[in-house]
Amino acid sequence: MNILITGSRSNIGYSLAKHLSLRGHIVYAGCKTLKEKVALEEKISQEKIIMFPIVLNLLDNDFSIIDNIDIDCLILHASISNGGSILEISNDRFNEVIDVNIKGNFRLLQKYLRYCYSNKRRGKVFITSSIASFYPLPYLSTYTSSKLYLYNMASTLRLELLYQNLDVSISLIIPGAYYTGFNNLMIDNKSMDEYIIKDKALTMTKYQKIMFCLLESTDYSDLVKESVKEIEKSNPKFIISRPFSQKLLTKIYILIKTFIV
Repeated sequence: MNILITGSRSNIGYSLAKHLSLRGHIVYAGCKTLKEKVALEEKISQEKIIMFPIVLNLLDNDFSIIDNIDIDCLILHASISNGGSILEISNDRFNEVIDVNIKGNFRLLQKYLRYCYSNKRRGKVFITSSIASFYPLPYLSTYTSSKLYLYNMASTLRLELLYQNLDVSISLIIPGAYYTGFNNLMIDNKSMDEYIIKDKALTMTKYQKIMFCLLESTDYSDLVKESVKEIEKSNPKFIISRPFSQKLLTKIYILIKTFIV
């Protein structure tokens, strides 16, 4: 199977690309910059893994590099996060998250769907959302809202494709809190110049670091294995979420919130 995965430079994205490559799939590994592409090429050379890194920056909205790639499965894993309260965050930093997590993913997805339609072929799409999208997390709303958009988009898209008789399966990969460094970066990624109520922002940063430190799982191999298993199925399930404990906690939270609100 020919697979294109974005955000595959490190952590979960890289591990997913690596496992798929080792299982004999042809993997095109999307990187944000040429520097990241070179670093990934060196890494897979050292580990003796066969995959094909390409520069695919979702901010550019120029995806012509994949025009000559025959894609059986698209995995939209790339995302960014700029922390900051709704009161404080600048338009530029807000727009950067929206341009990558929402617009960039949407345009690449649309290009793939049109490719499947025009070539009358089956396809698979896996979209990475986040368990965090279901929780109200102060100072992180830009990221969590963008991930909730992806969840809702995927849910709607399944119905649209069924109505249009387009044979493309849609699945969501919903990771819980894993210790990859991304969460710490997201919490710290606030511009000092934007602070209006600085003491509140710094206190929230401290509390959130403690919270994620307590919640984060250090091993995301269960998520990767489950995702690979579903990617290889003819009819993958809609939602893939791990760790199980966080998945269960989220279901309970949503249920309680539904009755209380």
